[in-house]
Amino acid sequence: MMNKHLFTHGLLALPLLFTGCQSGSEEDRTIASTHPKLEKQLTHDSVPTPISSNQNPALYDQYRITMEEYAGNGAYTVGSMYRGPLAPLDEASHAEARRYRTALRQGMEVGINFAGKYTLVSIGCGTSCQQHFVIDRETGKVLDKVQSSLGARYSADSRLLVINPPDSTIDYAACRYCTPEAYTLEKGKFRKIDQQQL
Repeated sequence: MMNKHLFTHGLLALPLLFTGCQSGSEEDRTIASTHPKLEKQLTHDSVPTPISSNQNPALYDQYRITMEEYAGNGAYTVGSMYRGPLAPLDEASHAEARRYRTALRQGMEVGINFAGKYTLVSIGCGTSCQQHFVIDRETGKVLDKVQSSLGARYSADSRLLVINPPDSTIDYAACRYCTPEAYTLEKGKFRKIDQQQL
């Protein structure tokens, strides 16, 4: 009789245990309960870029025309291409070279792709964030970097680097990080081109 009484009470307690486990498992499904540091990092990195149909076509046309003028300006054309051996990555040449050495080495496999003797390597740095490192292929030294939100446009025979190339799908009025900008490589450093120079 005693065992039957305990068995009945045990059966009655099971739903309570099951309910307790269920409520706990719901909480356990959130990132905060298991990885609070990861959730904080994701919140920090996940800044969406407001991209939609362009709300300001005149502004887009202004950016497009300006960048086309930069690209058509013969002042940024490279006279000759480097034809010598391609040096490996010099990790001691830049503060971030060792940190990104794997991505930089992989990017260097494409050979010369910028300004006659350099390799431009683009590395993601979060949502709507890219870092573009320029590496001298004669020495292997990482010379400089510039950051963008929407990528970059460049070529092997020009010193011109356009970050955030003009795009008609971007709402420039809403995205202050999307503005197209032009840089030129001078003495191993990126210099932003002022629109007044044209």
